Amino acid sequence: MRKMNQKMNLSKTKGFSLIELMVAMVIGLIVLLGLVSLFTNSSILNKAQTGLATLQENGRYAITRIKDDVEQAGRKHCSTLAMPSDVITNWDQGYAMRTWTIDNDLNLSNFPSTNGLPLMNQIQLDDGDDDQLPNGTAIAPQPYPLDPRYFIQGHECGATSCQPAVTVPGADRAANLRNIGSANGDRAANTDILTIRYLNGGNQVVGVAGASRNQFQLQQNVDASTNPAVISDCETTYVDRANWNGNMVTIDEAATVPSFNIDSTTRAFDLTSDFKTVSYFVGIDADPNNSGRQISSLYRSENGNVQQLVEGVERFDVFYLAQTQTGHVVRLTAAQVQAVQGGGDVNKDGAMDSITGCIIQPQMEPIAGVLRLANGPGCLWRSIYAMEIHLLMNTVNDSSMVEDEVFIYSPDGLTPQSPSSTLTSGLNRERMHRREFTATVPIRSYTL
Repeated sequence: MRKMNQKMNLSKTKGFSLIELMVAMVIGLIVLLGLVSLFTNSSILNKAQTGLATLQENGRYAITRIKDDVEQAGRKHCSTLAMPSDVITNWDQGYAMRTWTIDNDLNLSNFPSTNGLPLMNQIQLDDGDDDQLPNGTAIAPQPYPLDPRYFIQGHECGATSCQPAVTVPGADRAANLRNIGSANGDRAANTDILTIRYLNGGNQVVGVAGASRNQFQLQQNVDASTNPAVISDCETTYVDRANWNGNMVTIDEAATVPSFNIDSTTRAFDLTSDFKTVSYFVGIDADPNNSGRQISSLYRSENGNVQQLVEGVERFDVFYLAQTQTGHVVRLTAAQVQAVQGGGDVNKDGAMDSITGCIIQPQMEPIAGVLRLANGPGCLWRSIYAMEIHLLMNTVNDSSMVEDEVFIYSPDGLTPQSPSSTLTSGLNRERMHRREFTATVPIRSYTL
């Protein structure tokens, strides 16, 4: 009886059978595969969401930062908008505005804040007999005009060079823009450059003193310096060497200082700190988190101080909305804007000669018998009233399962495209999502 009970107890405590173990293992593997798949999909989704969130944040910030500067392009003191003087074929927009007058002893190109402004002998002048081309008239050693076309300068860049070149008058200093290449410290190929200039700040002038009326009393005290000064009311702007001290700024060349209307809103600006030369371009950098890898970023240069704004910018393209002499609006690249020249009524029939051509040149003080600035190549930069900004952004790090994730970048057309194995910047395409960010930004100071 005892043996029988022992056998019964042994039969009750035996382990799983082989079939039961195999079934359990299969079920366990299925559960494990499900968990791994769930984790993998969650990780992929998280990586994509993180990359897209970074892309969205970078894109919004980049567009906002560019927009803030573009809106100020050409900003001067007391700018107003001139309208057609007669009919639309006699478009006089810009003619009522006066150019800045620069003292001949002050070479603007020597001051960092004016990066790239032309020399005195690079200002194109016309004797009034031909509205189309400069006649090479030399400026006598006396105050000279600063053509307002130099407050905006764009460059359409390809694989090896830009049109116009980054060495033309009005371009930012080449040292601030880097050389085209695909290595760390280069500028990305096939991305545009935009340079804009504007005044910012200033100090209210409350009185004029001195026998030559070259001492201007300021509303607020300033630090002592010998920085050049920009004195401007709503009609006249004069730039010269100056001595800043306390609540007074004294202009160096007393004999050539024009009269200013203090009853108007006259202000004094420090040329070194209040005059901004701002450029945007795409640069190539070493990835700080991955040795040997390069990434592309948007850079902003202000008066020679070059700073990285956001990572993940592959392309930067700018189109310019310009108004021609007849009031027609055209959408052009930088190279196309630079190519426009001429304008006016050369055949003297009382009407503008064609739709293309630049607005009538701004007024200037008589200089060596020259009547006006010339409508030479690039004169259309005076009448840019809005810019169309395009940025192609990526997620910086891998966020996609594939390398050929499709995207649309409107400067290339509206057909979805896949990135080439080597991007136009020379970098590898990698597994990234891409999105376009765009904005059309009007210029507040329309009369350049």
